[in-house]
Amino acid sequence: MEDELRPFIEKYHITVNRIYIDNEATLQERYGDKVPVLTLNDKILCHYFLDKDILLQAITRSSG
Repeated sequence: MEDELRPFIEKYHITVNRIYIDNEATLQERYGDKVPVLTLNDKILCHYFLDKDILLQAITRSSG
């Protein structure tokens, strides 16, 4: 998913923070086996695979 995000990072100048959940019990409980997961403001946008349409909608909403 990270590789698929790169064009969006460059084009839309977004910031992505990679967080490892292995040592975070709260995050492990929240996301379980849905890793990788992409969130925005604690809302899950997609997991396992990048949903480009959902990401574009989120970028448009947050920049508008």
